[in-house]
Amino acid sequence: MQLRLIKPAELEQAALLAHSIFRKAGDTSMKELFPLIFSPGYTHSYAAVAEDGNIAAFMGLVPSTICTGEAFLNVFSIGAVCTDPAYRGQGLAGQLLQLCQTHAANAGASLIFVSGDRSLYTRAGCVPFGGTQFAELNASSAHALAAAAGEEWTLRPMQPGDFFAVNRLLNEREAGQVYSPGELALLLGAEAYAGVLGLSQRTLVAVRDGSIEGFAAMAVPAADVPAPSPATAVEWAGQPQAVAALLAKAALCGGVGTLQVPVPWQERSLLALLRDAGASLSAGANSGTVCIADREALLRQTEVCRKRSLDLSSVDDKELISLLFDPASPLRTSDSLGESEAIPLPYMSGLHFI
Repeated sequence: MQLRLIKPAELEQAALLAHSIFRKAGDTSMKELFPLIFSPGYTHSYAAVAEDGNIAAFMGLVPSTICTGEAFLNVFSIGAVCTDPAYRGQGLAGQLLQLCQTHAANAGASLIFVSGDRSLYTRAGCVPFGGTQFAELNASSAHALAAAAGEEWTLRPMQPGDFFAVNRLLNEREAGQVYSPGELALLLGAEAYAGVLGLSQRTLVAVRDGSIEGFAAMAVPAADVPAPSPATAVEWAGQPQAVAALLAKAALCGGVGTLQVPVPWQERSLLALLRDAGASLSAGANSGTVCIADREALLRQTEVCRKRSLDLSSVDDKELISLLFDPASPLRTSDSLGESEAIPLPYMSGLHFI
């Protein structure tokens, strides 16, 4: 058994293995849902390859950059983790995770985000992180939100000519994945998170005086098909009132019922609009778990967000993640951290879901 960086020619087989584990007949393939993992190119993913050349286990590893305030975090995301049933019980996933962690550290990444929270990851130092308010819009609160947002915008489906304007809005957020227009087009077309939920993706923009001022992608039930999951807002950007108008419109479409909106803690204006409209709110962590790839890289990449004189030498990795990213951290005091707020992060189950 070889445990190593996967070769581009082996990605097709890895995608088929992942599809056999995670999808069912008639579902969109894993290769189509996750092009950042399974498309040929410079790969960062790892596999356990049996002597006959078959992929026994696979762990997708995808690099990206998160912009948060003035800081840029170089990170990796792990997903599509799977083991052929014939090879389970050999600890292959754990060994692949160790290889991925070493790879990320050697590449200069600060963090590794994982879409799961099972013991495989928690034993390796992955912990919940950040803060999110989970809003739920029903018909009543959606009508109230639409009224509060006003009628200043024309709300319409996103078109190909909108990509530069939408990408600008996404990259202007206080915290978000850094997209190129080409990557944005790829991820919008892949509809990864909507596909995982068994829903269809709908993308809308809010236009005023010829300018796009809001964007939202939602995972919603397909027409005349029973919904396996609640409708969910996947990603948005732009003026809070324009985004609110788009969310309200999506929630009021036939067949949606209720719309779940996971709002990162830092988006206070949108949260206020949702709260005032009567949407139910519940607090929780961000999506999935995270571990530190390289502590020095993390401190270096977040330095612009912190007081440079801060001494964190006595803080362990779990405490450091809490101090840096959890707005409700019990460790957050003026004496221990020396700043008033956590570093904001995007909600990780968005268009860049891995």
